[in-house]
Amino acid sequence: MSLIEGLRLANDRQVETNTTSMDAASIKQSAAHSIPARYALRSYFLLAVLAHLVVWTILPMVFQSNVALDMVEGLAWGKEWQLGYEKDPPLFPWVIHLITSWSNRQLWISYLASQLCIATVFFSVWQLGKRIGAEKEALIGALLLEGIYYFNLPTLEFNDILLQMPFAALFGWLLHKAIHADRLIDWFLCGIVASLGLWSRYSMGAYILPLALFALAHPYSRRRLASKGPWILLLTAALLFLPHLYWIVASDFISIKYVGARAPTSLLLTDFLVDTGAFLGAQLLALLPMLVVAALLWRWRTAQAWMKLRWQNFDMAYLTTLALGPIVMSLALSALAMRPLRAMWGAPLWSFIGLFLIMLLQPALTAKRWRYLTRAWWILFLLPITYFVVAKTYGTAITGNEQVVHFPGESLGRNINQQWFSATRQPLKYVAGDTWSAGNVAFYAEDRPSVIFSQGDQRISAWINEHDVRLAGAALVWDIKEEGSAIPQRLQHRFPDAVMQPVITVTGKLAHRFGLAFVYPVPAL
Repeated sequence: MSLIEGLRLANDRQVETNTTSMDAASIKQSAAHSIPARYALRSYFLLAVLAHLVVWTILPMVFQSNVALDMVEGLAWGKEWQLGYEKDPPLFPWVIHLITSWSNRQLWISYLASQLCIATVFFSVWQLGKRIGAEKEALIGALLLEGIYYFNLPTLEFNDILLQMPFAALFGWLLHKAIHADRLIDWFLCGIVASLGLWSRYSMGAYILPLALFALAHPYSRRRLASKGPWILLLTAALLFLPHLYWIVASDFISIKYVGARAPTSLLLTDFLVDTGAFLGAQLLALLPMLVVAALLWRWRTAQAWMKLRWQNFDMAYLTTLALGPIVMSLALSALAMRPLRAMWGAPLWSFIGLFLIMLLQPALTAKRWRYLTRAWWILFLLPITYFVVAKTYGTAITGNEQVVHFPGESLGRNINQQWFSATRQPLKYVAGDTWSAGNVAFYAEDRPSVIFSQGDQRISAWINEHDVRLAGAALVWDIKEEGSAIPQRLQHRFPDAVMQPVITVTGKLAHRFGLAFVYPVPAL
């Protein structure tokens, strides 16, 4: 080979090497542009959560005009400022009463409160994800929650379940932080959050109990028992919950008994298994959209990768307990009591399931997969919105039934308040009836009367003073379609001096007729 040929060959090889290097750099740069950098992931999270919050706050403002059932009941309770109520701890009634009073009974504040609860869950999952994994895994684990039914359509009704969810999520994040850092402030915050969760709903125990058992069982967290932190958590939670615990005992455990009575009773094992299967099927359907999107991230890995579930890996063991512990604990208690769970009771149990799946799958996020994931998230976001708009616009025409959020509660409350004042020249202080009818009057009537619930004994309306009722009088209201035109027997028995009034007709998307009777005030002697 001549010198000139050798130089030419070397030059060709150099050009080929440079070209290959340029192609690799170009591919790397293209991938970097396709998959967001770390600083951009935060923007993705914030924009996604903001979009969820804004859209699901505005939509009910446009398409709903009346309070829903759980809100009606909570509003009737909240204004009485009791330490507990027949069905629930008092935090939700207190909160819904405070925020609607502040907004002058405008419903937008309740829609915003619901979405702030959901946003807090997203935030807590994201924060925990960043502690135990990469930022991209934290982002995906949080945003996969968009594909769970319980995080979109049911959130339009602010209730005790929604209020408990952010406390459960915060507890899961803060406890992990407390165990690792062992700072007293973190343990103290855990105690506050745990107590507030229990003040919201007793199902907070489905998070507290599994994590407590895990903390005792795992050697890493068990070492913390020698420090002050866990005892500060326990003392803080116990002291803050003590007033409601006193009420539970003083009320003869009325709220605990209600929870037991609310669960269906299965006398036969076969019935229990069928009902439990139906509950699990409902949970699978609620999770299905998220599971489909998570499947897009699946890739076969070596057996070694699955060993991340080892007990010695504290973070993964903790996350597994956090994600699956609540449903396992709920099913265990259900089996012990032989009382199946209701489908909606599963709503607060799944806050960390998305993050668990991501940490389990450990997906390789190529540019192509990132594009698929982005498009899938938009589908998860838009499908329930589309369903909601169609259902609220055409639902009554299709089914022939009026949705409760289209009920003319404001018209009913205003008409009864006006008739009462015309007849008595006194403010309306009490309204008696079923939860829905009397609750709507109590919220929308100008005088904001107290509710005398007619479906049970005095303990259900413990704030009622019978002597004061005789002096102030009361309006009795009932749905004629459901109970007939005469005063219902349960109301007639309690208020034998009630005087029938003209029937009230109010119109929303359908017409409704209500019976009305007055127990006239008795002048004080």
